Amino acid sequence: MNEKNKITIEWHSLIKDIIRNIWAVILAMLIGYMGVYIAAHKVYEPQYTSSATLVVSISGNNTTFSQFSTSSDLANVLTNIFTQPVMKEKAAAYIGESSFKGTVSASVLPNTNFIDLRVTADSPETAYKMLTGIIGVYPDIADKIFDNANVRVLKNPSIPSAPSNSVPDQNKNLIVTACIVLSLFAIVVISLTRDTVKDEDAFKSKIDAKLVGSILHENKNFTLQEIINKKKKGLLIHSNAFISLRFVESFHKIAAKLEYMKNKNGNKVFAITSIAENEGKSTCAANIAVSLADRGNRVILFDLDGKKPALYKIFNEEYEENSELSNLFEKKISNGSFRLRRYKKTSLYLAISTKPCTDNHKWIENGDIEKLLNIFKEKTDYIIIDTAPLSVDSSVTNIIKLADKTLMVVRTDTVKVAAINDAISTVNKISDNLAGCILNDVHPQIAPFLFSGNDESRHYGRKYGYGKYGNYYGRYGHYDKNYHEATSSDEAEADIQ
Repeated sequence: MNEKNKITIEWHSLIKDIIRNIWAVILAMLIGYMGVYIAAHKVYEPQYTSSATLVVSISGNNTTFSQFSTSSDLANVLTNIFTQPVMKEKAAAYIGESSFKGTVSASVLPNTNFIDLRVTADSPETAYKMLTGIIGVYPDIADKIFDNANVRVLKNPSIPSAPSNSVPDQNKNLIVTACIVLSLFAIVVISLTRDTVKDEDAFKSKIDAKLVGSILHENKNFTLQEIINKKKKGLLIHSNAFISLRFVESFHKIAAKLEYMKNKNGNKVFAITSIAENEGKSTCAANIAVSLADRGNRVILFDLDGKKPALYKIFNEEYEENSELSNLFEKKISNGSFRLRRYKKTSLYLAISTKPCTDNHKWIENGDIEKLLNIFKEKTDYIIIDTAPLSVDSSVTNIIKLADKTLMVVRTDTVKVAAINDAISTVNKISDNLAGCILNDVHPQIAPFLFSGNDESRHYGRKYGYGKYGNYYGRYGHYDKNYHEATSSDEAEADIQ
């Protein structure tokens, strides 16, 4: 089998799909119950059976064994007589009916001379009347055929109290169970055949890019209240005593690779992007920047996702007029008033916005972003740019052109493999600076109730209308020679030196 078409069984993904789609299983169970109910009340036609037991004996001086043997043989013959049309006609006439309304069955009980006689009809009364008629006329017919046969009623017929063809509860439960099993089977098949990246092995076999690093799954809710509320929030390394060492080390490894790229090729500006929303792009960008700062580097983290900024939530930053990147680009504050935010007295500085900006593409077209990056490249060791997802904002491709290297965040079991490879091809065509991908939210073991691992809200483009914006490729405007004054104010410059 082709490695790219190989089905990967990732147990956490499978369990997650079952839990997410448990509603489908419940719905299938309800459909099973409703189907049984409809069949019982709309399609099902009840039949009632009245029964009697007859005993056959032989007149004469034969031995007991001989009499039993002959009686048993005679009983077998009589079973055929009871089901004949003549018997039914005489029985109907006997009870005053124009025709026999029911079916007759007769059988000999094993190793006996007893006949089990049954009549089945649409109503209990009809079944009882028809059987009474047969019992009433059988002596005349039997005497004409067998002069030495004695047929007596051992058990008189009675009116049946319940249908004889009702579906047993066991069969009903079997039908409902079958519906549940089929729905589970469908979920499992869909989960296993969904062409997404579910683990590192699947990434290496299906994705046409280098794997820069893997971020192991980390639960962001540590208290019972947080688990119940499921509040979306960022997760920074070292910010919580409950964060695992493996999660922290995942980012340190990626930061070490970025240092290697800088030492080898002089790469300082890294764009962090993703294909779709909800892949953990902003969390990855923030933690990579924190990790680089922990290693003694001067780092500036830019939030260039103008329509849906997320970094301020991760760093718990509030609105400050003179520290709003969008205010600077929209000329709402003067050049000398803009201030970078410093993160906890570290060497990490934040250029972020707390409010969306609908005209963020103009920042690129007029050259403002490129000028700002060129200024800070001389004053810092690294610049990390958090962009919008590629699928929701076409201007991201122009931001990628300004970076030295691009890292694409791919969350496990989220985006189709074809879409990932198409995005990789697009980045390579427009800039050829893709360093590789970061595989986010990798589960090393089965943990069915730990599914979070991202920072961005759902319905990304619904509120801000990402899909309405066209392509913004092409020429940038002329650069303002005095633009550097906007980012070289005394406080900002002193902070990064």
